[in-house]
Amino acid sequence: MKAAGSSSSTDRLLLFEVGATIYALPIAEIAEVTEVGRIASVPSLRAAVAGVMNHHGDALPVVHREALFETGRAPLASPRNLLVLGSSPDDASHLGLPVDCVLGLVDGAAGTAGGADVVVERRPIGGRLVSVLDPRRLLARAVQVIEESVIGADAIQRGEA
Repeated sequence: MKAAGSSSSTDRLLLFEVGATIYALPIAEIAEVTEVGRIASVPSLRAAVAGVMNHHGDALPVVHREALFETGRAPLASPRNLLVLGSSPDDASHLGLPVDCVLGLVDGAAGTAGGADVVVERRPIGGRLVSVLDPRRLLARAVQVIEESVIGADAIQRGEA
C-alpha cells in the first residue's frame, strides 16, 4: 500500500474520514485496509459499541466509530472501509475500526503530545485540518469503551443501573 516516493512507511500517515472529520494514523501501525464485513454481536456487549468480524478465519474485535470518536448528532453513512490496527498480521492486539472512507497516504511522521487524548495533534494537510491519532491511545480507548460497556451491562443485569 506504500505510495511512490522515498519516504519510509514510518514517515507516512493514512488519512481517513469519520463523519465530517479527517483523521490520520501512522501507516506502520495499520496491518490492513479492507472492506467492512458482517459484524456479529457479542452477548456481553451492546451492539452499538462493538462486535466481532471474521477476518481471515479469526475473530477480529471491531469497535464502532461512534463509540470512539465525537461524531455529532447527524447519523453516519454506512462505513466503506475497515482499518485493521496492529503493526503486523501476527500482532495479538488487532482491532477493527470501521471508517467512512480511506483518503490515501501522505508524508509526515506521527504526532506527539503529552496527556491521554487519542488526538495528539491537529495539522493542516491538503487544505483541511487533520486530527492525527496515537494508535496506542486509540487501542487503549477501545479497551476502555468495551470494558465500560461490559461493566454497564453487568450492572443492568444485577439491577444496579
